[in-house]
Amino acid sequence: MDLFNSPVLLVEQPKRVLAVESRYTVFNGQGQPVATVGEPNLSGGKKAMRFMFSQYSGNTRHTLHVVRPDGMPMLIIDKPFALVTPKVQITWPNGQPIGAIQCHFGLRPRFTLLDPQDRQLGEIRGDFFAWDFTITDWQGVEVARVNKQWEGLAAAWFTTADRYAVQIPYQLPDPLRTLVISTAITIDVVLRENKK
Repeated sequence: MDLFNSPVLLVEQPKRVLAVESRYTVFNGQGQPVATVGEPNLSGGKKAMRFMFSQYSGNTRHTLHVVRPDGMPMLIIDKPFALVTPKVQITWPNGQPIGAIQCHFGLRPRFTLLDPQDRQLGEIRGDFFAWDFTITDWQGVEVARVNKQWEGLAAAWFTTADRYAVQIPYQLPDPLRTLVISTAITIDVVLRENKK
């Protein structure tokens, strides 16, 4: 199963003591790697700025490239600089828009899934602790779930590792499916990068 048709995806951020760039590995439900995600064009100057101003790094731009294990580009997840509620753009490698994930801050995290014309396709709602997320389509029917997995106290304190499980029990039409696939990384970049 590849990234686009696996009913379960496990998104893991490698354990690192000093993390200034976002990196992830995506596995299918059988534990086989189906994609890697990183910031290949992040300059040394931007890395230095993120390190020096780490308390603000969640506000900075993150342009993440999703590639197959053989290096073939699959998606681009682009979170722009934003002080409050970023709108993360999801595109194909050629720049063609797939849609966007708009963040809404409140007591509980909430995101809106949008098509390229900014029409609502669905919604992501998180619990109070931002560990469990329900994804619904535009009619409010649950279509997927994202759960943050606890690594233990030592990992939480001494590394920046995060793990998410994305469960997609139904075949979803595009662009909804591709946006759902992008949710765990978007949640991590928007809600967690500024806390690391």
